[in-house]
Amino acid sequence: MSASLAAQTKRAASEGSETDTRDKILRYLHERFPLSPTAKMTVGPLRPSAFPGFYQTTVTVDDGKQTGTQDFYVSKDGHYLIQGNVYTLGADPRREAERQISTQGKPSAGPASAPVTIVEFADLQCPTCAKMHQFLESQLLPKYGEKVRVVFKEYPLVQIHDWALTAALANECVYVLKPEAFVPYRTKVFENQTNITATSAQAQLERYAEQAGVDPAKLRACIESKQTMGEIESDFKEAQALGVTSTPTFFINGKMLVGGPPEEFYKVIDETLRR
Repeated sequence: MSASLAAQTKRAASEGSETDTRDKILRYLHERFPLSPTAKMTVGPLRPSAFPGFYQTTVTVDDGKQTGTQDFYVSKDGHYLIQGNVYTLGADPRREAERQISTQGKPSAGPASAPVTIVEFADLQCPTCAKMHQFLESQLLPKYGEKVRVVFKEYPLVQIHDWALTAALANECVYVLKPEAFVPYRTKVFENQTNITATSAQAQLERYAEQAGVDPAKLRACIESKQTMGEIESDFKEAQALGVTSTPTFFINGKMLVGGPPEEFYKVIDETLRR
């Protein structure tokens, strides 16, 4: 057998093995987690992972109204499936978190050269998120000035908040249409949070956009086309990989804080600056 033919045979066998593993995962999850008759589940390609002996794959469930994804790790022998996160003991947790967080091209406030970066995962319908946004804008950023940068990530809790996804789409659309209006628009949505309802959300979000200097017709087209859904899904997957389960969750140079009083933020930032 020629080397070329041997390579083709090996590749075909590998592809067949991957297909068998993905089918096995799909059958197991269908049995383990009952779905509605209209829901469709797919198992993505097996990818190399950071953990020896395991592949990584993404399972997607689409019920026709919304799409959810979850990452899994599957052992290379096809015997074990792990849902959730795998952590490397002995590694620096902050560096591990920083390695997983993408800040390039993301909406932010403060200079990119700041020694402290705060990454926020928030839900625009979350009352605590609204309070924390006010704290960041009126107290924390003025206190530290050029030393702190805040990067904003979307984490809409669609299971409990009925207009959070629409607001996340709108906010990311504002960033596409007029980046400098992103933070003022986010502030306006949080300030009017208690007045927004699921039935009136889009009309109100368009009105706030107009007040922030964004063309409401362009915003409407962006929301309805779900142009920014990819960014939201990317933020959501990143949050899941980091172990985020509630909002607001912050990472200060990789150090996780869930909500937290102002004093805790100041303490972590001051320690980070000293380091």
